[in-house]
Amino acid sequence: MTTQQPAYLERFSETVRHYRILMQEAFEGVLAEDVSRYPVFIFHAQEVTVGIQIADRDVFGGEWSVNVSTLEEFYIKGLVTIEQVDDIKRKMTGEPPRYCCLVISGAEGSLIFIDRT
Repeated sequence: MTTQQPAYLERFSETVRHYRILMQEAFEGVLAEDVSRYPVFIFHAQEVTVGIQIADRDVFGGEWSVNVSTLEEFYIKGLVTIEQVDDIKRKMTGEPPRYCCLVISGAEGSLIFIDRT
């Protein structure tokens, strides 16, 4: 039995390449400033109150606005549990290392991991 991805995830996977350079720069910035070892990108089309906006879809010319946050902020705000924190850290630092992305569309959201290549 196969499960079908929600349409917003299909659209996301098609357009994420548009954001790769931006993601790399923000990721390196968070690490270089010693903010966190675990940046999290939030892709959204509506207002969110987590993280700092690094791309406005109306200005950037994409389908998604992007905020960068941290796994620590997600935990502090109660968006993930301590058990989820450990699992997310393993997925981010695994082989190959990955970006952690929260993709929000309307009332739906999914945490996905994308290879950092």
